[in-house]
Amino acid sequence: MSGSEAERVEQPGPGERALPEPTLIVHVFHLAAQVGMALGETENPVTGTRDTDLRAARFLIDTLAMLEQKTRGNRTPEEEEYVAGVLTNLRMAFVRKSG
Repeated sequence: MSGSEAERVEQPGPGERALPEPTLIVHVFHLAAQVGMALGETENPVTGTRDTDLRAARFLIDTLAMLEQKTRGNRTPEEEEYVAGVLTNLRMAFVRKSG
């Protein structure tokens, strides 16, 4: 895809909002949001319900931990702080919910 084709695809259409730049922080944020839904802390936007699925939450937290390990040494200080904080908070939320 040429530069101009990529720009056309990325431009929001009428009534659409612009998408964020794909960054590690955005990716971690989205995974963390899924954990929040799996823990029943936030509403699932598709179903409108707050269901708890500890197995899914554990899988997503483990996925974030794997991502943290695989990107170690390649993150900016801001990314380092964000990823560490998110993992700590999610692990604590999981323990509270499963205890």
